[in-house]
Amino acid sequence: MTGRRPHILILEDSESDYVLAMRELALGGLNPEISWVKDRSAFLQALESSDPDVALLDHSLPGFDGISALKMLQEMRPDVPAIIVSGAIGEELAIETMKAGASDYVLKQRIERLVPVTLRALQETEQLLARRRAEEALLESRKRYEALFSSSSEGICVHELMRDESGRAVNYRPLNVNPALEQMIGMRKEMMVGALASDIYGSPIHLERFARVMETGESASFEDTRLRPGKTFLVSAFPIEPGNFATLVVDITYRKELEMQLEQRAEELARSNDELQQFAYVASHDLQEPLRMVFSYLALLEKRCGDDLDDRAKECIYYAKEGAIRARDLVQDLLEYSRVGSRTKPSEMADMERLLGLACRNLRELIREEGAVIDHDPLPRLPADEAQITALLQNLVSNAIKFHGPGRPEVRVSCCEEGGDWIFEVRDNGIGIRMEDQERIFLLFQRLHTREEYEGTGIGLAIAKKIVERHGGRIWVDSRPGEGSSFYFTLPNGCSR
Repeated sequence: MTGRRPHILILEDSESDYVLAMRELALGGLNPEISWVKDRSAFLQALESSDPDVALLDHSLPGFDGISALKMLQEMRPDVPAIIVSGAIGEELAIETMKAGASDYVLKQRIERLVPVTLRALQETEQLLARRRAEEALLESRKRYEALFSSSSEGICVHELMRDESGRAVNYRPLNVNPALEQMIGMRKEMMVGALASDIYGSPIHLERFARVMETGESASFEDTRLRPGKTFLVSAFPIEPGNFATLVVDITYRKELEMQLEQRAEELARSNDELQQFAYVASHDLQEPLRMVFSYLALLEKRCGDDLDDRAKECIYYAKEGAIRARDLVQDLLEYSRVGSRTKPSEMADMERLLGLACRNLRELIREEGAVIDHDPLPRLPADEAQITALLQNLVSNAIKFHGPGRPEVRVSCCEEGGDWIFEVRDNGIGIRMEDQERIFLLFQRLHTREEYEGTGIGLAIAKKIVERHGGRIWVDSRPGEGSSFYFTLPNGCSR
């Protein structure tokens, strides 16, 4: 026995014969653990209290014999081999003991056979136990397989691939089908198992795929709409043993319907968005002329009748002109916002330092009036729409100057590379932004201050957000009131500096 001393139960009423057997076993190098009993009662007790690896049974005992002991052993310890040991045993008795189930017999005058016979019995027992353990493990594995097979919510089928005389795959047939697959395809197991696929489905559907799986030994997955009309399934096929393969079937009809609905919704949203952008563009464009007329006639009225107007009338004309100017600015910003998504100029390699310079030149009057200082780190070249990125930088820099604190406005533009993106920062020393306002400032018409405090339409940062997102990036702000603001935006990396 591997890893431990063998336990041998000896039934022998003669002490001298017991000593003889012990000496023989020791000389044979067995060094066993021995349980020695002399009669039926002690033998029965030993079987009840221990589990020997082999039993040596004396054939002739007072009121007891080896055949009776063998039967008792078989009833209580059926896996324990028995060796009959006798002083004299005839051929008929030897045959009888072997028929009764003894592993072997040994004559006391030939006691030298005891060790090899015992070793063989121990080896056979070890092989028997190993085989039994393997059978039990196989049975347990089969039970788990059957439980999984039967209770799985996914359809499972085991198939046999059928070939013609030349070895070409010509058909296949199901060998086993689980309840989930029966329910999925609406067909009972009895109608499928053993039947040809060509009879079940009208043709051996997916035969080429299954043949390729068996030839290559590699699994394959594909969508199917033929197993049951009106349903879509995801089928995974894989080889399991020579000549056989299994399929795992999942009903994805609902998922495909959702995907189709999502695609339809996306198309509807895209169409609606295009229509809204077109409407905003047309409305903004067409509103400019009436506003221009209102402003012109107000200016003409002020010029021609200015001396004849009283203070109240002049005040009314002033507020009307201010309203017309604000409406004009709003319409122009809306027009610019609608153009961001509609103008799809191909991206070219743009020098960010040059674009920042263009933005600052457009803002030179504001920079001069406020005495602002604009500084920047080395900036990269990357693929972008130059006009839109210039507008983005101009918007962020102008906001940094406009919302300055009591001191001179200071703006610094920097960037760093992270992963596949460039992260740009536009930092200022302005009045800052409260935490609760840092998301809504990127929405349309969101103003944090009155027009008396700061001019603007509340559209600039919405335009900036749209430009960044059109380029595949994102924009956010980090700020504290009174501590300035840092506006960050990302752009995909196209090349190095």
